[in-house]
Amino acid sequence: MIFKSENNIIDPASVTYRSLGFGEPLSNNAKKYTLSIKIHELPEQFHQLTNAFITECIQDDNKQGYADIPTLRDCNYPPLSTLIRNRPDVAATLIKDYLFFELFYLLFPSKGKLELVINSISGVYYLDDTFHLSGETYPYRNL
Repeated sequence: MIFKSENNIIDPASVTYRSLGFGEPLSNNAKKYTLSIKIHELPEQFHQLTNAFITECIQDDNKQGYADIPTLRDCNYPPLSTLIRNRPDVAATLIKDYLFFELFYLLFPSKGKLELVINSISGVYYLDDTFHLSGETYPYRNL
């Protein structure tokens, strides 16, 4: 896993994320970040959480009679490993729009000396066995 802020490599142990107000505009000190995470670096628990989410989507879609995520329905609600292999674009959408907090919770346990806070995700794409996330951070302030 490689975390960069303004093209400088940052120790992921020094990164956390904003749970309240995630995605709200920042007035100052915003810095662009990129996070590159290879498939084998995705925690097993993230696979389990994603598969549980997909199962929940099936149940909800059957109850309501329509799909909240049509692309997930169209590929027949496969597990995450199959999505990554066959439809990585759908897996990227699930991360960006629905499962980013679960992923951040598992990747950034906030146990080190914190430097940056992830404020938003502006994009997620998949290329060469790697998910690439981008967005904005701001400096961590210990209040």
